[in-house]
Amino acid sequence: MIKLTVLLAAYNGEKFLREQLDSILNQDLPQDIELKIIVRDDGSTDGTLDILQEYCDNYKDTVSYYAGENVRTARSFLHLLKNCPQSDYYAFSDQDDFWYPDKLARAIAALQAEPEQDIPLLYCSNVMVSDAELNPVGIMNSEKIYSDLAHVLIYVMSNGCTQVFNNRTRDELLKYDMDKNLVIMHDRLAELLIAMTGKVIYDENPTMLYRQHGNNVVGEQSVGKLKSFFKRVKRFFGSSNSIRSDRCRMFLELYGDRLNDEQKRLLYAVGYYKTDKKARKTLMKDKAFSKSRTADFWFRWAIRLKKI
Repeated sequence: MIKLTVLLAAYNGEKFLREQLDSILNQDLPQDIELKIIVRDDGSTDGTLDILQEYCDNYKDTVSYYAGENVRTARSFLHLLKNCPQSDYYAFSDQDDFWYPDKLARAIAALQAEPEQDIPLLYCSNVMVSDAELNPVGIMNSEKIYSDLAHVLIYVMSNGCTQVFNNRTRDELLKYDMDKNLVIMHDRLAELLIAMTGKVIYDENPTMLYRQHGNNVVGEQSVGKLKSFFKRVKRFFGSSNSIRSDRCRMFLELYGDRLNDEQKRLLYAVGYYKTDKKARKTLMKDKAFSKSRTADFWFRWAIRLKKI
């Protein structure tokens, strides 16, 4: 049997949790895949624990949960990874979405199709954004998404709720210590680490409804509209995004002995462009970072303003 574990971090999720759990339990999986769902409650004060106990009672062979103190989303997911039994594959799940029936089967098929299996492999996909009642609004990523290291260093590629990965990826994630290094969201950390140490597989087809309801930890309220465009630009230039260079310097220190010369060159360009003219020129001119005419325009302005 192929063991697949879904890891769900919950916090005050009573409003939508049942729908999400049902969408996972109703996955159309091959008979040789054994599904387990493990939930960590991050200190909920609503009825989330009662719902989790209800599902554990009704699906005792599939669903389990445990409760802990509030450590926020990234640490909650890494806690789940550290404490779950070893499986062949793992998937991150938010508490408020709705998965298409073929989501997990599609991901595992893509992972198994990779010719090299003994490396960290990370699958992620597009999503269909929906309103709170799960009415589709539009596809989140309508432009081409790149999964190579240069683009992953600059642009967020996927949502954690779409990520499915193998044991080698789990090993890489568990090596990262957020108490000593930068606190990075679990899904962003997965993208960055596996783009450096393994292979990221991006599926341009949506595999789930990404519910927007006003209380999302990270969300996209509108798709394909002028408001959404300016929101993305503001987020790109926001102060939080200037830590890209900090991350790259840290990754060079932590993983430098495992990286090839090209990977080191890309990390150095992003990490040291503020102080090294050669690195700045690389970042401005190197086609490895090019995405689209519009994206490249804003990217160069971010470099000038030292917001990378």
